[in-house]
Amino acid sequence: MRVRLDLAYLGTGFEGWQVQAPRAGSGEPRTVQGTLEDALARLYGRRVPVHAAGRTDAGVHAEQQVAHLDTGPGDPAIPFAGLLRGLNAVLPADVRVVAAAEVEPAFHARFSALGKRYVYRMRRGELLMPHAGLIETLVRGPLDVAAMAEAGRRLVGRRDFALFGLTGTDVRTTVRTLVRLDLVEEGSLLRLEAVGDGFLRGMVRRIAGTLLDVGRGRTRPDEALRRPGPVAPARGLTLERVYYAELPPGPTVGARSVG
Repeated sequence: MRVRLDLAYLGTGFEGWQVQAPRAGSGEPRTVQGTLEDALARLYGRRVPVHAAGRTDAGVHAEQQVAHLDTGPGDPAIPFAGLLRGLNAVLPADVRVVAAAEVEPAFHARFSALGKRYVYRMRRGELLMPHAGLIETLVRGPLDVAAMAEAGRRLVGRRDFALFGLTGTDVRTTVRTLVRLDLVEEGSLLRLEAVGDGFLRGMVRRIAGTLLDVGRGRTRPDEALRRPGPVAPARGLTLERVYYAELPPGPTVGARSVG
């Protein structure tokens, strides 16, 4: 039976999603996949491989990560409510399984996904608060939000985003469709919302760094495509949703204020 799990986690204490080889002198890095598979092993009595919709990097968070696993005839028949309770009873506090359900055998958490929604949170000011600040990055000094929104509009569409990926990214093509890219102001918080059919490793963080360069006057909006900025810190990025039915409509709304 194929089982879908929806997860949320705080990425601060993880070296990303994917299990990694042990490091000399420090053992196996702490990863979300490894932590989840350890918890599943306690319930099923064997190592149960899990496959995710995307491999979030070290320090990146998830509001909705989707994974799937396969159980066999020799595994204990655990009701989904019991699976949910059992996993959350043994998982650490910084990762939670929020839903569990049976899916068709053809469902694949990664290859069945039509796209993803990421949010990058930038807190303008001099400090980050202890709780909300865990998923935000601090930005000091003034920002030209209108110029950032103009640069964002130039990035929307289907194009080669090779310049926005991290080096060493192993993909067949670097062409992606960025469906929408919105900047939302909520007081001192500036939230960058990106929806696309797929994202290169580091792509949203590079987009955030590019828009910050524009906002600080280091780059013009019309240079955003050919002069990407630095990769913004991982702590501000959250995988908010994985889409399997349909992507939300585009194009970008631009910049808007809430509240």
